[in-house]
Amino acid sequence: MNPKLAAILLLGATLAAAQSDSALLFSECSDSSDVKRIVQSSDIVVVRHSLAGGPETCYAVSVSGGNGKVVEGFLLGPSHPSVIAFENKEENYIAQVLPSPAEPKQQNRPPQNHPKPAARPQPHPYKFWNPFRALTGAK
Repeated sequence: MNPKLAAILLLGATLAAAQSDSALLFSECSDSSDVKRIVQSSDIVVVRHSLAGGPETCYAVSVSGGNGKVVEGFLLGPSHPSVIAFENKEENYIAQVLPSPAEPKQQNRPPQNHPKPAARPQPHPYKFWNPFRALTGAK
């Protein structure tokens, strides 16, 4: 395929995706990678995981369309309803697991019952014979 024609088709697909409820499925976590397909909002998308740190969050997804064929790839940004649901579920989980920074710490807590430390053993009352001890007064 002619590289210029491929660039024009990619530009057309990008514009079509930007204008409708669709997103581009990339082969890698970069918008400069190959486009595998255009994902419609009606396609079933399963988000496997996300990777933040770049210009946009990258989502590793599996997409199954109307023909039943599953295609794996990457979506950039929360542009699909399944990706938005994944983000909401992740935020809810984090909110449940981690305390919110706005929660005030309780200053007047009742004292907690800590176990008492174990008693140290008392020294043995008998002295043992030491053959290397020097006796006083011995020559």
